[in-house]
Amino acid sequence: MIPLRSIPSCKVTALWRLVPLPVLTLSGCTRAPLQDVLGSFFPSWMLCATLGAVGAALLRALLGVFNLQQSVPAPMLTYLAFMVAVTFLVWLVFFGH
Repeated sequence: MIPLRSIPSCKVTALWRLVPLPVLTLSGCTRAPLQDVLGSFFPSWMLCATLGAVGAALLRALLGVFNLQQSVPAPMLTYLAFMVAVTFLVWLVFFGH
């Protein structure tokens, strides 16, 4: 074993800076964000995105009932933005801790 006095102090300092790297790379989530749906596990984000798409489709149908679809500016972008908003809202309500 090499005594520490024979190693220059700058190398010892550099070694101590590298010690936290394995700890940071080996740490991870406490659990995977999965939901059990009829015995099969689905990622939570997929369920939230599905609910967002359903919400956007319901908005489009609701606007169609009131004959307001022609007044929506940039419909594809508007419905996509609404889908993303509903997706994030569902994620925050059900999975935000």
